[in-house]
Amino acid sequence: MNFGLFFLNFQLEKTSSETVLDNMINMVSLVDKDYKNFTTVLVNEHHFSKNGIVGAPITAASFLLGLTERLHIGSLNQVITTHHPVRIAEEASLLDQMSDSRFILGLSDCINDFEMDFFKRQRDSQQLQFEACYEIINEAITTNYCQANNDFYNFPRISINPHCLSKENMKQYILASSVSVVEWAAKKALPLTYRWSDSLEDKEILYKRYLDVAANHNIDVSNVEHQFPLLVNLNHDRDVAHQEATTYLASYIAEVYPHLNQQQKMAELISQHAIGTDNDYYESTLNALERTGSKNVLLSFESMKNHDDVVNVINMVNEKIQKNLPSS
Repeated sequence: MNFGLFFLNFQLEKTSSETVLDNMINMVSLVDKDYKNFTTVLVNEHHFSKNGIVGAPITAASFLLGLTERLHIGSLNQVITTHHPVRIAEEASLLDQMSDSRFILGLSDCINDFEMDFFKRQRDSQQLQFEACYEIINEAITTNYCQANNDFYNFPRISINPHCLSKENMKQYILASSVSVVEWAAKKALPLTYRWSDSLEDKEILYKRYLDVAANHNIDVSNVEHQFPLLVNLNHDRDVAHQEATTYLASYIAEVYPHLNQQQKMAELISQHAIGTDNDYYESTLNALERTGSKNVLLSFESMKNHDDVVNVINMVNEKIQKNLPSS
């Protein structure tokens, strides 16, 4: 099992964007230097609100890659349906070269109708657009060239420069944004990154559908390692952890789930993430990983207000990982 960090970069009221981004930068620098059992960092893409102030995760990843020496860093959910695929392929290949193959390309379909309209994409052909974008990106990365002649793109064979060093070995993950995307990913044996805000029941449904589609198409997915994002806020006082998490998540829940009961959704998230005391998360987390076939765990400590508390929790997690590593 591998461990890493993910960053949502919510900008809460009375908090500056500089503070939010500095927190990410400082945390990544700390982990890169002192916590060798953490191997990855992924940055979330979000648009048009302060519930995620990074609209260009590959750009953020490039800065973090230049800042670090060891960590593998990339996008949690680079949206490809609303971006030109050649541009994404060029940026990915460039970062692969400049980071000595430490870049990770996490990809996503668009999950917001307003964004589809804003970027002038057709909703009724969204899945087809997503698949067309992916084929161009993947061809460019794995062969250094790409071309297209479909309903969405038409251009001759071009070279992607600089050529990608990793090619087939570049890590790619697909955000489990819908049943159709999960079914498509299963046919290609591509690993999933689950949405952190989906319920565990929904994640499990998507995982079972992934397995069913793979089996129906004789696709071997036994070695596919999915990623499970987990919010972390641990405190000796359970009420403090719950309150900090509630404050951090409230605006996002109101934005993304306006038609749901806000208190119920908040309670669901708190119960299904590592939020509470040291005794509140271990068994539930193991259960969640088993139910979703996840081998990689991504942690976010962003809701915790006290930096020293964050460091203490990271130390605790790092020690637990170390104890469970096979002896040499």
